[in-house]
Amino acid sequence: MFEYERQLTRISHINVGQEKHGNQDVNAMDIDLRYTTSNQVLAMFAPTLKSTLFEKEDSPQQEVNPDAEHMTVVRHPKMGPIKWDDTYENASVTVHIGASGKADITFGDCKVRKFVIEPKQGGTVVVSYQVRCHPSDEQIGKIAGKLNQEVFVTLDPEAEGGSDDEAPDTGKGANEIADRLKKARGRKKQTELID
Repeated sequence: MFEYERQLTRISHINVGQEKHGNQDVNAMDIDLRYTTSNQVLAMFAPTLKSTLFEKEDSPQQEVNPDAEHMTVVRHPKMGPIKWDDTYENASVTVHIGASGKADITFGDCKVRKFVIEPKQGGTVVVSYQVRCHPSDEQIGKIAGKLNQEVFVTLDPEAEGGSDDEAPDTGKGANEIADRLKKARGRKKQTELID
């Protein structure tokens, strides 16, 4: 399975909407990602995919690197991008923001699908894919702020019991949060009066 950890990935498109889960409306978001990497990653899709899409360069330069795995020439350049029919259910995708990890956004129980593999001359590939998740309103805002930017992403296709860092914002609980804030502010004012 295709996976990677903390690699630069472009957020190329987002689509936000609502889904019905029973009688409840829940946020839903599709995030389109583009990851440029070495053609070595193709072995995660299929063992022979790299040799199907690439071949060794036929030049004196090849004598410098006689490694049989070093394939840099796209075998069929007119073929274009290739759709890869695979879907990962219950995957986990983390968008890393900042060095501390405190601002990271993790989407658990998401669906990863719509893979497209684009071989490039020189031995690189662009892997595009879509993440379908159920973010909170705050997570939607954070991701929207990163649109068309490269961010560090971790894709774990087999996350164990993954769940979003924050439950989807369904509107329920907003009053409870507001009440907690009021109580906390009230306690703060009381301690200020006592001091």
